[in-house]
Amino acid sequence: MTASFGQVNGRHVTEDDVTAIVANAEAGFPGVTMRPVGRPTLGERPARTVGVRLDPDLDNALLAEIAASGHSASEVIRDALRAHLAPA
Repeated sequence: MTASFGQVNGRHVTEDDVTAIVANAEAGFPGVTMRPVGRPTLGERPARTVGVRLDPDLDNALLAEIAASGHSASEVIRDALRAHLAPA
């Protein structure tokens, strides 16, 4: 009986599968375009996450702006903070 190393999508992974996967990795994954993992950076250093609580009216206004602009909540909030904190 052939050894099995578990299942992927309901199919048993065999010794031949593992050998093929290793060979593909050692060859540098030919034909594969690698993408960075994780969120895109917001600057030169890691960004900090800040949680805020919104009252229902402010939350509804944020949701309306997101729908109208197509931007994410984070983008809208960052832009609002920049405008509020900008030197006069």
